[in-house]
Amino acid sequence: MIARFGKTALIVITGLHFACFVYPQTQRRISQDQLLDKILGYWIGQCVGNYMGFPFEGTYLEEPVPILIDRYYSYRDDTALAINRQDLRGYCPEVTGWLEGAFSDDDTDIEFVTLHAVEKYGLDINYPEIRKMWMDHINRKIWCANRTARDLMSKGLIPPATGSKANNENWYQIDPQLVNEIWSMFYPGMVRKSTDRALWAARITNDDWGTHPTMAYAVMYSAAVFESDVDKLVDLALKYIPGDSPFREGMVDVIAWHKQNEDWRKTRKMLFEKYYRYKKGNYSAPVSDVSSLINGLYGIMALLYGQGDFVMTTGIAVSAGIDCDNQAATCAGIIGVIHGASAIPPGLTEGLTEKPSWKRPFNDTYINFSRDNLPAYNSIRDLASRILKIAESAIIENGGSKSSEGGRIFYTISTDF
Repeated sequence: MIARFGKTALIVITGLHFACFVYPQTQRRISQDQLLDKILGYWIGQCVGNYMGFPFEGTYLEEPVPILIDRYYSYRDDTALAINRQDLRGYCPEVTGWLEGAFSDDDTDIEFVTLHAVEKYGLDINYPEIRKMWMDHINRKIWCANRTARDLMSKGLIPPATGSKANNENWYQIDPQLVNEIWSMFYPGMVRKSTDRALWAARITNDDWGTHPTMAYAVMYSAAVFESDVDKLVDLALKYIPGDSPFREGMVDVIAWHKQNEDWRKTRKMLFEKYYRYKKGNYSAPVSDVSSLINGLYGIMALLYGQGDFVMTTGIAVSAGIDCDNQAATCAGIIGVIHGASAIPPGLTEGLTEKPSWKRPFNDTYINFSRDNLPAYNSIRDLASRILKIAESAIIENGGSKSSEGGRIFYTISTDF
């Protein structure tokens, strides 16, 4: 049963405050079928991006992948490419074919827990409640800031102390921007609400500018339900980032360099040179291959150069390198929201085994092997329907409505962008 879909409080951030600007509410209409397809696009898109990127995770640093990755690669592929040939757990279609479905990884399985958490406690879930869900279900296959936050929970700390600079040495890493997109699906088109709650969740593991990429992607995911122009999505996200943030500075640079350079590789080089070892005055950001700063900016770059094309956007995110599987999943999910699951190339989701092609993407199966005490086999469509049910409650509670017309269900959403 869904419980306590309450209102969330405005969260205050340093620098530019959310409340410094107000977007008038606009009533936008979408059919239930369309919204469900977009939610499916978010989940399936993330899986595709994750699996496309995994073979190249952490294998390209100074330079990007020399080719554009536009399909699944595996350890059997071109020996001239720096492919991860040791850890074989993430290779698609080998693993998906063997398992007969998509499989959990950190780009989706913490959101899998969040879905169960919100179903149990409601959209106004608090920090002690989310801590309990993490301790019950998130115990292994976690890395970086997530790992540190979980260890701190075992020592008795409660978020946001688990993400605070004072306690979590990895507060600046990539983790929250790849595990909180689900809040934007809970609040489709309600940008401020989705960003408030994504920021709330980001503080479980991160602090300061380490939360800013999470905010940017939350804005874009939520707005992408109605806005298909990626340039407008990026411009909108920029407005939500504090003025003194290095991530905001990087977004401004990416936007300018995208207009200046036709080749995304030139922009990638400029980003690496400035933001991988970012230093400004007496301030310097920690250097890390899993920094939310450089990886988050590569995602913005991929969106701008991909211009709404699923394969191009995902391919650039992968080919940019560093922690590319995570950023590819995030970018692919945004394009999945824009166009819906029905627009994701079937060659990336069907026919991945020697058996007859699946009738639905990834055989309509999401296999959870990484999150304890939760169902192992799940229908992807059922997961999307459960997210839709929560979103419906959020829509109505935030000034929207549900209606029926000609046998179809429609939602009118009070959007704020």
